[in-house]
Amino acid sequence: MDIYTTLRTALKSAIEEHGLAGQTLSVRCKALAAHEAIGRPKHTDYPIIKGREVMVEADFQGAKGQAFTDEFEQADFPVHELLTMPLDSNRKRATFISGLNAVFRFLDLCGKTVHCKDKEPEECAAHLADVVGAGQKVLLVGHQPRFLEAFAAQFPTRVVDMDQDNIGVAVGTVVIEAPEMTTEAMQWCDVIFATGSTLTNGTITTFLNQAKPVFFFGVTISAAAKILNLKTFCHCGH
Repeated sequence: MDIYTTLRTALKSAIEEHGLAGQTLSVRCKALAAHEAIGRPKHTDYPIIKGREVMVEADFQGAKGQAFTDEFEQADFPVHELLTMPLDSNRKRATFISGLNAVFRFLDLCGKTVHCKDKEPEECAAHLADVVGAGQKVLLVGHQPRFLEAFAAQFPTRVVDMDQDNIGVAVGTVVIEAPEMTTEAMQWCDVIFATGSTLTNGTITTFLNQAKPVFFFGVTISAAAKILNLKTFCHCGH
């Protein structure tokens, strides 16, 4: 079954089980300004601050659900439309995923659907060593600057990223590699840390059902991780 079909099926069951079907409840999606999404951290090299990505936030009955994406829309629609909207673009997937996160947060089926802010991204990165074994080789999928710094200081590390401006850039002794290197890097590593925004850009299936540990980081993946039983890392999410 297609992964998004699986997510929709779980959402449909949750809506029906909790009596939301047929009600005129709405999901409102908007793109947050960088300071709304991540506060004012000490560093300014995060993709959302550089303008490479935006945070889409859905509000469902006061419950917030967020998703990172490079495309977005402003939208306001009945909750049942999440079950039928096309998911053929990053823009539509971001709307669906943020809405899914908001509904699941409203129903208390998942937590950590709102991004950490200010000093918290650094605090989050400081806990990465809690889940990585000594000497393990780490592949970071998606350039999260504080994660890369933390991994590179303690473990053999490689990183792949889709942002063309990042490819070839050295961070310490680690050079950011192109997405085409993902398969080879996955064979090299012992553990994978992949951004949850792989769910919005449609590449998440590359990292599922691996014979090695895969952790998806960030708030985008919150509800989907519960549905799909995925390992996550999001120490400071709200």
